[in-house]
Amino acid sequence: MKRFPLICLLFALFGCESIFFEEYKIINPKIYKKDLQYYKVIKGDNLYSISKKFNIPIQKIIKSNKITSPFKIFPNQKIFLPRNKVYTVKKGDTLYSISRKFKTDLFSLSVLNKLNNVNQIKVNQKILIPEYILKPKKIKQKEKPLQKTENKKIIKKRPLTNKVDSDFIWPVKGKILNRFGSETPGFFNDGINISSNLGTSVKASLDGEIVYSGNEIPGYGNLILIKHSKNWITAYAHLEKILKKKGNYVKKGETIGLVGKTGNVSEVQLHFEIRKGKEAVNPLKYLS
Repeated sequence: MKRFPLICLLFALFGCESIFFEEYKIINPKIYKKDLQYYKVIKGDNLYSISKKFNIPIQKIIKSNKITSPFKIFPNQKIFLPRNKVYTVKKGDTLYSISRKFKTDLFSLSVLNKLNNVNQIKVNQKILIPEYILKPKKIKQKEKPLQKTENKKIIKKRPLTNKVDSDFIWPVKGKILNRFGSETPGFFNDGINISSNLGTSVKASLDGEIVYSGNEIPGYGNLILIKHSKNWITAYAHLEKILKKKGNYVKKGETIGLVGKTGNVSEVQLHFEIRKGKEAVNPLKYLS
């Protein structure tokens, strides 16, 4: 079974929106009045519940309504809801080809359009297109002039080494069912799928913090996402059982779950991804 992008994990990830705000900036297209609709707030509403109700990123609602901290809203208040762009499926389209056309990814499209099977779209079907997500530009800081030192012994600090590029270990050993990349026209695997026995221990590929642990993402079954240093992320899908919770810090080689076949797969396996930010890389080039 071919697997598809997780987007790293970005604001679209259900309860994980806030995790990646520091690494990613949401860029809003120019909003025109004809693209707006409004919602009247009722008792019990908050920005989060409205964003979920209308499937619109909470940051988009905040920005379009110029809502400031502490981000309170009140009954009968009118909230403008910018609509997402709509694309009509044409003959020959696949969800993957549409994602490439609009510079987004399959995961974002599947979540936004509530698609349980990304392989099944029909001609003339309306597909909502999510906003672009880009890395923020780094702000260059002015260098401070060096101060003269007199009779002081200068101790050079040992630089922090970052061997993350070659230190990933295999989360589980087994035959590779599907490799990274496009093996079939119109499909793209953002990781590798490894065959294993049901219940085999799945190891953390590198030290890091678990930023997602659950099964709310269509197709992936029980899923764990681990954030590592230098903005590296690993994903472990189709787990039979999850043994760690969001917020747990795990060491490389520590068991985080058990191999299974949950989600949209027909045989026991682990889907494994390595990402640098939101960009998927070929795990086989990094695993040792």
